[in-house]
Amino acid sequence: MSLSAPAPSAAPITLLAYLDVVVLVVAAPIMLLIGVPAVGYLVGAGAWIVLRAAGVAVDRAVAAIKDPRSEVTLRLAYLLGRLFLLAIAVILVRNGSGRDAGLTALVVIVFAFTAQLLLSFLNRPRSR
Repeated sequence: MSLSAPAPSAAPITLLAYLDVVVLVVAAPIMLLIGVPAVGYLVGAGAWIVLRAAGVAVDRAVAAIKDPRSEVTLRLAYLLGRLFLLAIAVILVRNGSGRDAGLTALVVIVFAFTAQLLLSFLNRPRSR
């Protein structure tokens, strides 16, 4: 068995699991064409996608950890770090490009968070 091969019990990656990212990417040209501030949309979507990718890396790292305390510590650090970095992104856009761009970044992030939350409920393992 190769070290780079996925584990047999690993869940297949589905489009539904990353629907929030897909919607952000597909909606970008449409939103920009209707006049949404480009800086706000691109920074909000970009920050969300980068931190979503970091979340996938954190999930993989957590899967390799055997100690429950370390697992909780890593997940909590990621969640608080993500919250902090997303808030900083909105503040920087607001200060650099104005109120409309900051609001756009905030709305994009809130939409993506809500979509991910809904998807996490739909994709969670069912109990018996």
